[in-house]
Amino acid sequence: MSNGPTSSLASAALSSDISPQDQALIMFHLQYNPALERMYELPPWGNQSAEHYVGDKGLILALSYVHNTNSEQALPSYYAYPSSNTSASPPHLKAHWLRVTLGWIVSGMEPEIVPTQIYPQRYARLGHALARHGFFKYDPLSEPVLSHIVHLEDDQLTPPPLATATQQPSHFPTCHTRLSRLQHMLEGAGVDARVLWKYTFAKSYVIGNGSLLGEEDVVRRIQDSEDEWRVKRISLARRLGIAA
Repeated sequence: MSNGPTSSLASAALSSDISPQDQALIMFHLQYNPALERMYELPPWGNQSAEHYVGDKGLILALSYVHNTNSEQALPSYYAYPSSNTSASPPHLKAHWLRVTLGWIVSGMEPEIVPTQIYPQRYARLGHALARHGFFKYDPLSEPVLSHIVHLEDDQLTPPPLATATQQPSHFPTCHTRLSRLQHMLEGAGVDARVLWKYTFAKSYVIGNGSLLGEEDVVRRIQDSEDEWRVKRISLARRLGIAA
Protein backbone atom coordinates (compact mmCIF):
# COMPACT_ATOMS: atom_id res chain seq x y z
CA MET A 1 0.00 0.00 0.00
CA SER A 2 2.73 2.41 0.97
CA ASN A 3 5.16 4.09 -1.42
CA GLY A 4 6.95 5.93 1.39
CA PRO A 5 10.40 5.56 2.94
CA THR A 6 9.63 2.17 4.48
CA SER A 7 8.80 0.43 1.20
CA SER A 8 11.60 2.33 -0.57
CA LEU A 9 14.15 1.08 1.94
CA ALA A 10 12.89 -2.49 1.65
CA SER A 11 12.96 -2.40 -2.15
CA ALA A 12 16.39 -0.81 -2.29
CA ALA A 13 17.77 -3.33 0.18
CA LEU A 14 16.70 -6.27 -1.97
CA SER A 15 18.19 -4.78 -5.12
CA SER A 16 21.46 -3.51 -3.63
CA ASP A 17 24.74 -5.13 -2.71
CA ILE A 18 24.39 -4.75 1.06
CA SER A 19 25.20 -7.76 3.18
CA PRO A 20 22.73 -10.62 3.67
CA GLN A 21 22.73 -9.84 7.39
CA ASP A 22 21.57 -6.27 6.76
CA GLN A 23 18.97 -7.49 4.27
CA ALA A 24 17.63 -9.94 6.86
CA LEU A 25 17.54 -7.18 9.48
CA ILE A 26 15.59 -4.88 7.17
CA MET A 27 13.07 -7.59 6.32
CA PHE A 28 12.67 -8.52 10.00
CA HIS A 29 11.72 -5.00 10.98
CA LEU A 30 9.97 -3.67 7.88
CA GLN A 31 7.89 -6.74 7.09
CA TYR A 32 6.56 -6.88 10.64
CA ASN A 33 2.83 -6.20 10.88
CA PRO A 34 1.42 -6.18 14.43
CA ALA A 35 -2.08 -6.80 13.08
CA LEU A 36 -0.92 -10.22 11.84
CA GLU A 37 1.19 -11.12 14.88
CA ARG A 38 -1.04 -9.84 17.69
CA MET A 39 -2.28 -12.56 20.06
CA TYR A 40 -5.47 -12.40 22.14
CA GLU A 41 -6.21 -14.16 25.41
CA LEU A 42 -9.60 -15.83 25.35
CA PRO A 43 -11.82 -15.58 28.45
CA PRO A 44 -12.51 -18.76 30.47
CA TRP A 45 -15.32 -20.84 29.00
CA GLY A 46 -16.95 -21.87 32.28
CA ASN A 47 -20.16 -19.94 31.48
CA GLN A 48 -21.28 -21.29 28.13
CA SER A 49 -24.33 -19.07 27.66
CA ALA A 50 -22.67 -15.74 28.37
CA GLU A 51 -21.44 -13.29 25.77
CA HIS A 52 -17.71 -12.68 26.16
CA TYR A 53 -15.49 -9.86 24.93
CA VAL A 54 -11.95 -9.66 23.56
CA GLY A 55 -10.30 -6.54 22.25
CA ASP A 56 -7.43 -4.16 21.81
CA LYS A 57 -7.11 -0.41 21.36
CA GLY A 58 -9.17 -0.25 18.18
CA LEU A 59 -11.21 -3.46 18.29
CA ILE A 60 -13.83 -5.25 20.37
CA LEU A 61 -15.09 -8.73 19.47
CA ALA A 62 -18.17 -10.28 21.08
CA LEU A 63 -18.22 -14.06 21.16
CA SER A 64 -19.65 -17.04 22.96
CA TYR A 65 -18.68 -20.67 23.42
CA VAL A 66 -20.72 -23.50 21.92
CA HIS A 67 -20.31 -27.14 22.90
CA ASN A 68 -20.24 -29.85 20.28
CA THR A 69 -23.24 -32.13 20.56
CA ASN A 70 -21.41 -34.95 18.81
CA SER A 71 -18.33 -36.02 20.76
CA GLU A 72 -16.91 -37.70 17.66
CA GLN A 73 -17.24 -34.57 15.58
CA ALA A 74 -13.95 -33.06 14.46
CA LEU A 75 -13.05 -30.17 16.73
CA PRO A 76 -12.26 -26.73 15.29
CA SER A 77 -8.86 -25.12 15.41
CA TYR A 78 -9.51 -22.46 18.06
CA TYR A 79 -10.00 -23.25 21.74
CA ALA A 80 -10.21 -21.46 25.04
CA TYR A 81 -8.92 -22.79 28.30
CA PRO A 82 -11.54 -23.94 30.83
CA SER A 83 -11.87 -22.08 34.10
CA SER A 84 -11.81 -25.36 36.06
CA ASN A 85 -10.86 -28.98 35.54
CA THR A 86 -13.42 -30.73 33.42
CA SER A 87 -13.66 -33.76 31.21
CA ALA A 88 -15.97 -32.03 28.73
CA SER A 89 -14.74 -31.44 25.22
CA PRO A 90 -13.53 -27.89 24.56
CA PRO A 91 -16.18 -25.73 22.90
CA HIS A 92 -15.74 -23.83 19.68
CA LEU A 93 -16.12 -20.11 19.25
CA LYS A 94 -19.14 -18.32 17.86
CA ALA A 95 -18.52 -14.70 16.89
CA HIS A 96 -21.50 -12.37 17.38
CA TRP A 97 -20.15 -9.04 16.19
CA LEU A 98 -16.94 -7.14 15.62
CA ARG A 99 -16.52 -3.41 16.12
CA VAL A 100 -13.39 -1.63 14.91
CA THR A 101 -12.22 1.89 14.26
CA LEU A 102 -11.25 3.15 10.83
CA GLY A 103 -7.76 3.68 12.20
CA TRP A 104 -7.54 -0.01 13.16
CA ILE A 105 -8.37 -1.01 9.57
CA VAL A 106 -5.85 1.41 8.07
CA SER A 107 -3.12 0.36 10.52
CA GLY A 108 -3.52 -3.25 9.39
CA MET A 109 -2.54 -2.18 5.87
CA GLU A 110 0.01 0.44 6.94
CA PRO A 111 1.62 -0.78 10.20
CA GLU A 112 3.39 2.52 10.95
CA ILE A 113 -0.01 4.15 11.49
CA VAL A 114 -1.12 3.81 15.12
CA PRO A 115 -4.71 2.54 15.57
CA THR A 116 -7.19 5.00 17.00
CA GLN A 117 -8.94 4.36 20.31
CA ILE A 118 -12.36 2.75 20.14
CA TYR A 119 -15.05 4.50 22.24
CA PRO A 120 -12.64 7.24 23.41
CA GLN A 121 -15.34 9.25 25.21
CA ARG A 122 -16.53 6.23 27.17
CA TYR A 123 -12.99 5.30 28.22
CA ALA A 124 -12.27 8.91 29.20
CA ARG A 125 -15.42 9.11 31.31
CA LEU A 126 -14.62 5.80 32.98
CA GLY A 127 -11.06 6.89 33.72
CA HIS A 128 -12.13 10.20 35.24
CA ALA A 129 -14.80 8.57 37.40
CA LEU A 130 -12.41 5.93 38.70
CA ALA A 131 -9.68 8.48 39.36
CA ARG A 132 -12.02 10.43 41.62
CA HIS A 133 -12.24 7.31 43.78
CA GLY A 134 -8.51 6.68 43.82
CA PHE A 135 -8.29 4.06 41.04
CA PHE A 136 -5.61 5.10 38.57
CA LYS A 137 -4.44 1.74 37.22
CA TYR A 138 -6.71 -0.77 35.56
CA ASP A 139 -6.52 -3.07 32.57
CA PRO A 140 -8.59 -1.40 29.80
CA LEU A 141 -8.61 -4.65 27.80
CA SER A 142 -9.87 -6.91 30.58
CA GLU A 143 -13.22 -8.54 29.89
CA PRO A 144 -15.09 -6.73 32.72
CA VAL A 145 -13.95 -3.34 31.43
CA LEU A 146 -14.71 -4.21 27.80
CA SER A 147 -18.17 -5.40 28.82
CA HIS A 148 -18.85 -2.14 30.66
CA ILE A 149 -17.55 -0.07 27.74
CA VAL A 150 -19.81 -1.94 25.32
CA HIS A 151 -22.92 -1.52 27.48
CA LEU A 152 -22.17 1.98 28.73
CA GLU A 153 -24.63 4.47 27.29
CA ASP A 154 -23.15 7.69 25.95
CA ASP A 155 -25.35 9.73 28.29
CA GLN A 156 -24.77 7.53 31.35
CA LEU A 157 -23.32 9.57 34.19
CA THR A 158 -21.93 6.82 36.44
CA PRO A 159 -19.85 4.10 34.79
CA PRO A 160 -20.88 0.61 36.02
CA PRO A 161 -17.30 -0.41 37.01
CA LEU A 162 -17.40 2.28 39.68
CA ALA A 163 -19.62 0.16 41.91
CA THR A 164 -17.32 -2.82 41.48
CA ALA A 165 -14.24 -0.75 42.24
CA THR A 166 -15.65 0.88 45.36
CA GLN A 167 -17.55 -2.10 46.80
CA GLN A 168 -15.16 -4.93 45.83
CA PRO A 169 -11.72 -3.44 45.16
CA SER A 170 -10.05 -6.86 45.07
CA HIS A 171 -12.33 -7.91 42.20
CA PHE A 172 -11.63 -4.88 40.07
CA PRO A 173 -9.39 -5.63 37.04
CA THR A 174 -6.29 -3.67 37.97
CA CYS A 175 -3.37 -3.52 35.58
CA HIS A 176 -1.76 -6.82 36.53
CA THR A 177 -1.53 -9.02 33.44
CA ARG A 178 1.81 -9.78 31.84
CA LEU A 179 0.71 -8.15 28.61
CA SER A 180 -0.62 -4.97 30.20
CA ARG A 181 2.49 -4.56 32.35
CA LEU A 182 4.77 -4.95 29.33
CA GLN A 183 2.71 -2.49 27.32
CA HIS A 184 2.81 0.13 30.07
CA MET A 185 6.54 -0.33 30.61
CA LEU A 186 7.30 -0.09 26.89
CA GLU A 187 5.20 3.05 26.52
CA GLY A 188 6.96 4.51 29.56
CA ALA A 189 10.28 3.81 27.83
CA GLY A 190 9.14 5.62 24.69
CA VAL A 191 8.67 2.43 22.65
CA ASP A 192 5.57 1.63 20.60
CA ALA A 193 4.04 -1.24 22.60
CA ARG A 194 2.85 -2.93 19.39
CA VAL A 195 6.41 -4.00 18.58
CA LEU A 196 6.45 -6.58 21.38
CA TRP A 197 4.75 -9.13 19.06
CA LYS A 198 7.78 -8.85 16.78
CA TYR A 199 9.95 -10.71 19.25
CA THR A 200 9.60 -14.41 20.00
CA PHE A 201 10.98 -14.03 23.52
CA ALA A 202 8.33 -11.39 24.27
CA LYS A 203 5.53 -13.64 22.98
CA SER A 204 6.85 -16.48 25.13
CA TYR A 205 6.81 -14.25 28.18
CA VAL A 206 3.27 -12.99 27.56
CA ILE A 207 1.78 -16.48 27.16
CA GLY A 208 3.96 -17.96 29.91
CA ASN A 209 5.53 -20.49 27.59
CA GLY A 210 8.65 -21.37 29.58
CA SER A 211 10.28 -17.95 29.32
CA LEU A 212 13.20 -17.49 31.71
CA LEU A 213 13.22 -13.72 31.29
CA GLY A 214 11.71 -11.26 33.72
CA GLU A 215 9.55 -8.39 32.52
CA GLU A 216 12.39 -5.88 32.97
CA ASP A 217 14.65 -8.08 30.83
CA VAL A 218 12.00 -8.33 28.11
CA VAL A 219 11.45 -4.57 28.03
CA ARG A 220 15.18 -3.84 28.02
CA ARG A 221 15.87 -6.28 25.17
CA ILE A 222 13.05 -4.83 23.09
CA GLN A 223 14.14 -1.27 23.77
CA ASP A 224 17.78 -2.05 22.91
CA SER A 225 16.76 -3.80 19.68
CA GLU A 226 14.47 -0.97 18.61
CA ASP A 227 17.11 1.65 19.43
CA GLU A 228 19.73 -0.27 17.43
CA TRP A 229 17.34 -0.57 14.51
CA ARG A 230 16.53 3.15 14.59
CA VAL A 231 20.22 4.00 14.23
CA LYS A 232 20.85 1.25 11.67
CA ARG A 233 17.87 2.33 9.58
CA ILE A 234 19.21 5.88 9.26
CA SER A 235 22.64 4.55 8.33
CA LEU A 236 21.27 2.17 5.69
CA ALA A 237 19.02 4.84 4.22
CA ARG A 238 21.96 7.19 3.79
CA ARG A 239 24.01 4.45 2.13
CA LEU A 240 21.17 3.69 -0.27
CA GLY A 241 20.46 7.36 -0.93
CA ILE A 242 16.84 7.39 0.25
CA ALA A 243 14.94 9.10 3.04
CA ALA A 244 14.83 7.33 6.39
